Amino acid sequence: MLWACLYFPQLSIDRQRSEENTNTPIAVIHQHGARKQIMACNHCASELGITCGMALTSAYAVAPDLQVSDYKEDEQQAHLYQLALWAISYSSWVTPRMPCSILLEIDASLKLFGGLDSLLEKLHSDAAAQGLSMVAGVAPTSTAAALFAYAGIEEPARSSKAMNRILSNIPVEYLALDEFTQRGLRQSGIRVLQQLIDIQPAALTRRFGHQCTDLVYKISGTLPDPCPAFIAPDTFSQAFDLPLEAPDTNALSFPLNRLLGSLGGYLRAGDHGVKSLDITLYHHRNPPTQVALRFLSATADHSHLLKVAKERLANTTLPEPVTRVKIEATELADIERDGKDLFQKSQAQPTSIQQVFDGLMARLGKDALYTALPDDDHRPEKAWMAAMLETRQPPSEWPARPLWLLPEPYRATEPLTLTTNPERIENGWWGDSDVRRDYCIACNEHGSYYWVFSLRQAPQTLYIHGVFA
Repeated sequence: MLWACLYFPQLSIDRQRSEENTNTPIAVIHQHGARKQIMACNHCASELGITCGMALTSAYAVAPDLQVSDYKEDEQQAHLYQLALWAISYSSWVTPRMPCSILLEIDASLKLFGGLDSLLEKLHSDAAAQGLSMVAGVAPTSTAAALFAYAGIEEPARSSKAMNRILSNIPVEYLALDEFTQRGLRQSGIRVLQQLIDIQPAALTRRFGHQCTDLVYKISGTLPDPCPAFIAPDTFSQAFDLPLEAPDTNALSFPLNRLLGSLGGYLRAGDHGVKSLDITLYHHRNPPTQVALRFLSATADHSHLLKVAKERLANTTLPEPVTRVKIEATELADIERDGKDLFQKSQAQPTSIQQVFDGLMARLGKDALYTALPDDDHRPEKAWMAAMLETRQPPSEWPARPLWLLPEPYRATEPLTLTTNPERIENGWWGDSDVRRDYCIACNEHGSYYWVFSLRQAPQTLYIHGVFA
């Protein structure tokens, strides 16, 4: 097995990021004894001299305009849950671990993503797109992978030999041990993990307890470290509380990108696509604003979903600023995955006609596009009707009709050869346009095919009513 640990060291502060506050000093605080301390801060705050562990009063002295928020474990857990849904895109075995890491079994995913380097590059790229700082540790055991990530070591250990080589020089301060054990290690002069491994297990347990021995065994794989698989729910509904009010829909791209990333992982886990997606925008005083997205065919394409959502939101008028965004997949359907070409190593995927229609309906409105459907009438000029594209239903069987129907039939002026038996259409006797015709398909000497008819009262004369393209 091969494990990857995705460690988000700034998750509590990355949650506060938006496109509007990148140049604002921001910090997350927590209660430590009788005083409040800085738990995490963004890059802008760090440049001003604010550090983790600093007292809040001292931080305000350094940066009077510092924006602070309390650490909320439930919100952090909800964000980690969304990231677990996103991570399912890369592995079928995902284990989120509070407060800020996710374990993935990636051995079975390497071929799908083109190898380990390609997979890690994709993970880093997607995390950066969500505004997340991430460290990825890779090792044959989950505990070692987590240790690499916490220590900031991103050199992949593909084998046990490579893992042991890297482990030997890792400082023991990165081990998940309580403060009492860590103090005992420091007092004993143990600085790196190799010194701990060299101690006999019995002596190690006697001096530092079972917790320390079990951890060393889990790192090497001698003792299992259970990683229960994350199970995606039957339905998808996720929300995001905005750190700052969004005055217009243009400010919602960043949170939508995060939520749709979770939706993409959820859809791929079940091999589904979404046909109906509801976006709910919450406000302080006014009722929520509902935005419904409808797709002509089921899709799991993240870029397409984000593009359509932006188009719809651009045409949405807000009664007041947005405080919370929620998306809910209301209709799912199975989709057919694109298979690789047998002979070509790579092939550009063109934009499908369904994606073009989705984009047009998102920008112009669902009532702006129409399509032609057959109507219950035998007269060709009245045998079709206009219907909204969103509600179109394909007919069960199309008759032999030309794609190009002429506005007015005209008399044939060249010799034509009939190629089918006549089809009698006699209808409209109750209206103003009485039709009594015998239709056939005919061709000329050049191979052009026409849809022709003769009148019952004059069967020798042919009229051209349509052209087959």
